[in-house]
Amino acid sequence: MNWLRFGNPELLHFLWLVPPLILLLLFGLRQKQKALRQFHTRVDPIHLQRHKIQAGLLLLSYLFVVLAIARPQWGVKSEAVAERLDVMLALDISTSMLAEDEKSVRRLAQAKEIMLSLLDELEGDRIGLLYFAEASFVVCPLTSDTGTLREFLAAVTAGTLVHSGTRIGNAIGIATERLVSGQNGTRIASDFGGQKVLLLFTDGEDHGEDAVAAAKAATRTGVHIYCIGIGNPIRSVPIPLQTGVGTEATPYKRDANGQLVLTALDETRLQEIAKAGNGNYHHATAGITELATDLARLEKQRFRIRSDGEYQDRFQLFVAGALVLLICEVLHFTLWSRRLRR
Repeated sequence: MNWLRFGNPELLHFLWLVPPLILLLLFGLRQKQKALRQFHTRVDPIHLQRHKIQAGLLLLSYLFVVLAIARPQWGVKSEAVAERLDVMLALDISTSMLAEDEKSVRRLAQAKEIMLSLLDELEGDRIGLLYFAEASFVVCPLTSDTGTLREFLAAVTAGTLVHSGTRIGNAIGIATERLVSGQNGTRIASDFGGQKVLLLFTDGEDHGEDAVAAAKAATRTGVHIYCIGIGNPIRSVPIPLQTGVGTEATPYKRDANGQLVLTALDETRLQEIAKAGNGNYHHATAGITELATDLARLEKQRFRIRSDGEYQDRFQLFVAGALVLLICEVLHFTLWSRRLRR
């Protein structure tokens, strides 16, 4: 598709002279007609036609000259088709993610490490970020700017995790809404279809009862849910209450009876959610290899990329047009003069 711009658009103001020139030429022709009638009883219509043709050629020449000095430029818009996934990363920020299943390694740090590595695998895709505990909130809508996502992930520290309780079902509902709809509630249009993915990074502890139902509802909108389990499914560990790591003085969370509150990875629950969400479950220790393989199997959304290309000067065409018109005017005058001499 051709498109046009001008390198010197301010010179197009000279086109405002075209209407006055037309009036001036018409006035000149009428005056010449009156003058001829003073000497001839009958004015040859061919003679008048010749002057009209000359005036028209000169006027068109002027028009082409103005367009030439305004430097018209145009090119061709190119269009390509690219592919991508829409992926929402959901990070559990409940206090159980402070637990250390390995010495000096918190679940939060392990989840962040995997998520940061995954960003490299999802280069070119649109990625969003959601935090959840008892409540859920989107901190970054779908974007191709992985730098922004890395900044948000770096900002999540142990001090951020002050929320007790986890409602995975609520997180699935909000993430699905953002994947299927825009920020203002407008449904996201896809040129050629494609898949939308929710990745849950959590230890699986859930104080709600609607996670599996929410996953089934998400699949009906075309969302695939993959769960990445963070923690140890066999050994339970206490939940620290301060940001210190691996010290004997670290206090731990206790219940109303003074007993330590222990937490372990609930793989069974996450497997049920992944199955209901038409996805898979992966343990964090497997890294991102298996998860990346699953994502590669999904049909990516195809969309059009339009490129403006480069503008190129085309004033030469208008200069040539003006010259042709002037040559035609000269030839017309010459041929008519020879005819009169005969």
